[in-house]
Amino acid sequence: MKVKLSKLFLFPIVLQIIATQGVLTFLFFRYMGNWELKKFLHPLSFFLILILFVIKAVQKLTITILDVIFFIYFFILFIVLIFNVDAIESVYLVFREVYFLFILVYIFSQIEINRSDWNKILKLIFILLIVNSGFIILTNTMGPENYMKMITGRYQWGIDPEYKFKISNFYKFWRSPALIGDAASVGYFSVFTYLFMDQDDRFKKRKYLALFPLFFSFIRSAYLVFLVYEFLKFFTKKKNLKILVLIFKIGVPVLIISFLYLSKYDIFSLASLYDRFYLWGNNVDVDYNILFGGEIGNVGAGARGQGFIATIDSYWYFLLLSSGFIGIALVILFMYEKSKKTNKFLFILISFFLGGLLVNLVQSIVFLAFFPLLFITIKENSSELEANEDK
Repeated sequence: MKVKLSKLFLFPIVLQIIATQGVLTFLFFRYMGNWELKKFLHPLSFFLILILFVIKAVQKLTITILDVIFFIYFFILFIVLIFNVDAIESVYLVFREVYFLFILVYIFSQIEINRSDWNKILKLIFILLIVNSGFIILTNTMGPENYMKMITGRYQWGIDPEYKFKISNFYKFWRSPALIGDAASVGYFSVFTYLFMDQDDRFKKRKYLALFPLFFSFIRSAYLVFLVYEFLKFFTKKKNLKILVLIFKIGVPVLIISFLYLSKYDIFSLASLYDRFYLWGNNVDVDYNILFGGEIGNVGAGARGQGFIATIDSYWYFLLLSSGFIGIALVILFMYEKSKKTNKFLFILISFFLGGLLVNLVQSIVFLAFFPLLFITIKENSSELEANEDK
């Protein structure tokens, strides 16, 4: 029986989604006898997708002049990376942090998936969303100590040094790792779920359930992505411009009063932003070239154990140090060329562009796994097209 190649992509995509559930996969593989096997799920899914694409490319490959320039430039940077690091593990970590995203975007921009298969993916994501929401409630019911002991058998405030799961607090609420592993990833998992479902009429009503784990992640950069997307979507419609004027008249005083009231709870605290600016100015001591970067491997994942320089907390600053302004320009052009050119899609790109100013997005497996999925073309099933024509 002949199986369409596009069908085969479904398995590694599902595997990639499962790989984002760090706690869930930890529990599964610990039960199987070796929890560290969970680390191989994401790279395995990546290489399966890559192998399938190479097979597909033999039949048909689309490549533009920008693609050639883009990958040549980043191949040169890869050579620089080899000289900047002294361990195979560091090479892999930087390759995952820098190259996984671009390779997957390039691949998925040339992939078509049937609507029925895409619905299966959305249903899986929706189930994981509901389960994670339940575990957020469980965390705040049990408290962090009992929750972490239930999950890992021990309690470590902050980041567990071995398992890397993170739990912290925001005012009186716990930032739950849920079944993903840390609150930041929970926040971005929720944002992506909302965005995926907002593009699909069959799931539009379900998308609002994603707001619960998003809100209780207490990750402000994830809030920013969601709010910018909704703002652009709403106020780019001419009929809503009058509402915008009304909101400014009524909403600004309400926002000021709310800000003054809630500021005592540090909800709007800018301390972390000030800390970022300070650390960017004082703790990033690398000799980079503003045009070409050149410090790939010396910042981000390749600099593990070196404090702030290993996180940077800004994707675009990380990219500047790694690839320079030329690299940033090529990334923006590359993403735009591969985008679907719809208003909603461009709003998503703008939202993540702004979110990337405040967090290094590519250090999250959730972002690496979910962002490229936005570029897949969804092909309507012939039966559904015929049904629509009959209406």
